[in-house]
Amino acid sequence: MTTEMIRIFDDNMVCIGQKPREEVHKAGDWHETFHCWFTIGENLLLQKRSPDKKDYPGLFDITSAGHLTVDETIEDGIREVEEELGVKVEFKDLVSLGVLKEEIIFDEMRDREFCHVFLYECKTMPEFILQKEEVESMHTVRLEDAIKLFDGVVREVEVTLVGGREEKQIIGLDSFVGHGSYYFKVLKRIEEIMANRECAQ
Repeated sequence: MTTEMIRIFDDNMVCIGQKPREEVHKAGDWHETFHCWFTIGENLLLQKRSPDKKDYPGLFDITSAGHLTVDETIEDGIREVEEELGVKVEFKDLVSLGVLKEEIIFDEMRDREFCHVFLYECKTMPEFILQKEEVESMHTVRLEDAIKLFDGVVREVEVTLVGGREEKQIIGLDSFVGHGSYYFKVLKRIEEIMANRECAQ
């Protein structure tokens, strides 16, 4: 099995070397990730992570995300979307939401990321072909409701399973990967983009 090598950085985002991926979280090294959020209308699309994942099993998270390896550019991160979700997206169709510095302390793991965050606005619901070892299912949540949850205005939101059954469930913050303020910052940026577009029409 090939060892996946990851670039590591100081806290000013200056590259200082590289390490095997499995060592990066143990050491708490800063590294780069690619995040892609999908929206459809007024809804966000969330992935529910596979219960077999080593990190954050069974929790709700970003539509699609992954690490950038030493030989990848930011644009190459788009591969995560097709690998995890079975949806082919062109990088030129993404809207950049900037780079966010994010740190998660989870049990004995220190996950420190420079997140290259992007938005993809779906015109119709994608036909997902999920990589089951990575993603258990896809769900929608109203953007407005999600912002209120991460802002502490409400304690729970309703999410709807994408697919034939369209089952609904109520979840709280403890059902999400512990990204802290990251979610609120990103979702507010998405809200602003959508509001500006409406004003321009």
